[in-house]
Amino acid sequence: MTDFSNWEKKYNRDQANRRLHFARFCWVHRNDMTPTKRVTWGERFEHMEGISLDEYAEQRIQERNQREKK
Repeated sequence: MTDFSNWEKKYNRDQANRRLHFARFCWVHRNDMTPTKRVTWGERFEHMEGISLDEYAEQRIQERNQREKK
């Protein structure tokens, strides 16, 4: 593998982890207002990530269920 390929894999893994942790924070605070944007954290997640928290949670549940079947 090339160095770029390794870097790209690490970058993608880091972004997936960032998104997961942001989703966890937003889920707990999903109905609270953000400090500056005056939208809820649930709305902020959707704006920043391009997917609603509910959709993201459903995807994660499906992925977990598929891993458990193996």
